[in-house]
Amino acid sequence: MESSAQVLEIHLISAQGLKHHTKNYSIAWVDPSTKLRTRIDRTGGENPTWNDKFLFKVSPNFLSGETSAVSVAIYAAGIIRDKLIGTVRILISTFLHSSPSSPMISPAFAAFLIRSPSGEFFGTLNVGATVLNAFTGFQALNKASAIGYHELAGENLAGKHRSANKSKATVRDVPESIPSDSLVHQSETSDSLIDQSFTDVSLKQKVRKKKKKFWINLRQLHAICISPQI
Repeated sequence: MESSAQVLEIHLISAQGLKHHTKNYSIAWVDPSTKLRTRIDRTGGENPTWNDKFLFKVSPNFLSGETSAVSVAIYAAGIIRDKLIGTVRILISTFLHSSPSSPMISPAFAAFLIRSPSGEFFGTLNVGATVLNAFTGFQALNKASAIGYHELAGENLAGKHRSANKSKATVRDVPESIPSDSLVHQSETSDSLIDQSFTDVSLKQKVRKKKKKFWINLRQLHAICISPQI
C-alpha cells in the first residue's frame, strides 16, 4: 500500500422504514468500479440490520475534499431481479471531522435519509465511519482498492450463490452520481452504538447436513448395486 494512502472504514449498520420491502441488502462504493455488498437481512423486514464493515483505500486529498463521498444503494432481493429501493450519498466533509487539537479523525455515527428512485426521501440509513492507520496490517488492500471484513476473514456472503449476471445487472441500475442526502442525526461517540459480530452459522450447518445426507444416500445406492441378485 502506498505510504500516503489511508483506510476509510464504512460501517453499514441498519436501516428503518423501507416501505414494505423485505430481504434487503446494500451496496457501497467510493470508486464505481469497485462496489461492495452487505449480507441479505432475512429477518428484519422493513428495518434490516446488516452490521457489515467495508475498508476503502483512499488518499488524503479524498478525505479533505469537499465533494468526496461514499455512495450507498439499497436493494430488495427478488426471485428474478433485485429491486432498487433507494440511495444515499454520504459527503465525507460533513461526516468525519478532525479536532483542532488533534489531526486524527474521530469515529462518527449518523443517520441519513434515503432517496427513492423517484427522488422522494423516506426512511433512514444508519452509518458509522472512521479513518484507520494504513499500516495496521490490511495487506489485502495492496492488491485491491476496497474489501469487506468478511472477505478478510475468509467468509462467503450468504447471497453469493446468486447469478453473477443478475448481480451485475442490478448494480448497473444504480446511478454513478447520487445527489448528496440529508444528514438526520450524527453522534461522534462511538459508545453510542454496540459493535456486534454476526456469522451465518445456520447456513454452514445446512450445507454440512446436505453433504452428509448426500454421501449416506450414495453409499446406500452403491450397496444396492453391488448386492447379489436373488
